[in-house]
Amino acid sequence: MKISYETIKFNDNLPAKIELYDGYARRCKRDEHWHREIELIYMLSGTLEVVKSGESYQLKQGDVFLLNSGEIHEIDAPEAEKQIRCLTVHLSYDYAKSFYPQLDNTYFAVEPYTKASAEIVEIMKQLAATDRASDEFASLASYAMINSLLHILLEKCRKQKQISLYGNCKVSFRNAKIVMEYVEQHYSENITAAQMAEYVGLTPTYFSNYFKKTTGTGFASFLSNVRLKHAVEDLLDNGMSVAHAAENNGFSDASAFVNACKRGYGMTPLQLKRSRARAVQSESA
Repeated sequence: MKISYETIKFNDNLPAKIELYDGYARRCKRDEHWHREIELIYMLSGTLEVVKSGESYQLKQGDVFLLNSGEIHEIDAPEAEKQIRCLTVHLSYDYAKSFYPQLDNTYFAVEPYTKASAEIVEIMKQLAATDRASDEFASLASYAMINSLLHILLEKCRKQKQISLYGNCKVSFRNAKIVMEYVEQHYSENITAAQMAEYVGLTPTYFSNYFKKTTGTGFASFLSNVRLKHAVEDLLDNGMSVAHAAENNGFSDASAFVNACKRGYGMTPLQLKRSRARAVQSESA
């Protein structure tokens, strides 16, 4: 089974993605994947199963579970057809690192039945109850709660790593993970498969075959998808033109951005922008 890298799009004006899910448990199932962000899962009702490092964790109502940056994990639903409610918060790794520069040598552990765990649960409850659709200052309240979560993690849940960043990663996946994380940090620069092959000490031909076999996608497609995610964000949320968004995110020109957008979204960037505008007008009507 392939291990995928998940790119997280943060909520507007927040160094985090906050998502409240209410529906069938089966829709939460995810194959093995990882992301740079620190993830917190809080179960309001129902059950889920999280598997990481070969260990299975059963999450039930009231449980909070933390996944550190870079941890490979999968999510299963033992009771797939039952309704669940859960809140997931992906905290920006770079935002946390701006407060604690030694973060690369750190991991977090939220122990059950501790004061820190109780405080995190209380904040997650408040985040779940925040009405971001109608509250004019919801983002401000959410921002304060995100900062409170980070403060608790850094102050009360911080542990010193005894292994390297990739020490608990499957050996067969380690080089792909290193490359994927590098791309996420340098996507706006000129990056080639040959450069990445040299970066991890492999021949170009072997690297290309290895990367596709390991991740399920070719390196060029992966790079284009990462650039596309950020270019679309600049286009829709930051008001950039198509040409500026393309240039700002590593595309060779506007045409390359347009073609990537057609492949990824089935429409051009301008069509995507008009579609977003119609959706916003419909919501406000």
